[in-house]
Amino acid sequence: MADTVILIIEDNDDIRTLLRDVLIPDYEVIEAADGASALNRFSQQQPDLVILDLMLPGITGESVLKMIRKTSQVPVLVLTAIQEKRKVVELLENGANDYLTKPFDIDELLARVKVQLRQSNPMIPTNQILSYGKVTLNQVTHEVQVDNQELILPKKEFALLQILMAHPHQVFQKAQLYESVWGTSYLNAENTLNVHLSNLRTKINALCPEAQYINSIWGIGVRFD
Repeated sequence: MADTVILIIEDNDDIRTLLRDVLIPDYEVIEAADGASALNRFSQQQPDLVILDLMLPGITGESVLKMIRKTSQVPVLVLTAIQEKRKVVELLENGANDYLTKPFDIDELLARVKVQLRQSNPMIPTNQILSYGKVTLNQVTHEVQVDNQELILPKKEFALLQILMAHPHQVFQKAQLYESVWGTSYLNAENTLNVHLSNLRTKINALCPEAQYINSIWGIGVRFD
């Protein structure tokens, strides 16, 4: 899952290094040590999951969480020393998906990360191989083949194809596709989505020109058939 990006927001150098070292074999990891730089990295990188420490210098972890939730529903796993149940409930009500209290067990953290990533896109089934016509997509290795030829796709195009192939013949509204893949509001984003869909369509057609797999349904959305 090297294409899966995790943002670690933690001001303690030792904990941040530990988290990076255990995550980096399976994920792309980006880091921030304070709230301001965390929000900057978040807007630039659009991670798939955030690990957020609450005790940050400058902008607090609670404020970072609230600001993220204004634009995105990305999974947020909170690290906290807070044991008080009322505070934990408040965190979850403010948008945290899960939490771990410090000190935490590494195996438990990795398990919770996997759960959040798996749950973050319910439109994608858990079976490893998606296959339709001459297109095959491996959800584990992120490999795509078209007419027995390898197709290398960037992250967003792969995610779009993954959703469409998981539900052949189903028409997806463009806003639904964009918000699922980008994790942010579709407002003023139609051109971005159209460019990615056009690139994806062109790449598939180059390897299999006799079939048109990605079809726009005028006034409704997009489907794979």
